[in-house]
Amino acid sequence: MSDILVFIICLLDGLLLMILSVYFIICLSDLECDFLNTKQGCVRLNQACHRLLLCLIVHVHIVWCLLQWVVPELVATAFIPIFLLLTLHWVVFLVTAPFAGYLIYRYMTLPPGSMGMYDPTEIRNRGMLLRFQKEAFIKVGYHLVVFFVLLYCFVVSLVLS
Repeated sequence: MSDILVFIICLLDGLLLMILSVYFIICLSDLECDFLNTKQGCVRLNQACHRLLLCLIVHVHIVWCLLQWVVPELVATAFIPIFLLLTLHWVVFLVTAPFAGYLIYRYMTLPPGSMGMYDPTEIRNRGMLLRFQKEAFIKVGYHLVVFFVLLYCFVVSLVLS
């Protein structure tokens, strides 16, 4: 696969992750300012929207699937290092892999029985809201740095080809 195409795909993925991180910041600041109650805010952070899926078992059934923001963020973040590893871009893989590993670890260590990554019963306790806000700002900064690293690699691959 061409290096240019690899970096275009990674750039688009990084851009989507930056937009998602800004959405998290907006929802968390709405929670902090009490524009949303805790349940509404956590539902917005945990769940994206209802999507229709067509299942072809015997007849066509319409199934409502609850898609969460956390899982697509995890998949999109893990996609970049995996894709770069498969295309043998080692240096950029080493830059992007630790953050993906951290998100996978955080998702795997969720307490059983919680509503999701953002639990309405816990978000106001022990400064969790402040911690989530700091994490969202760190995510935006990280995705911004990775975006510019990928943009640099994209320009270098354009010049070399």
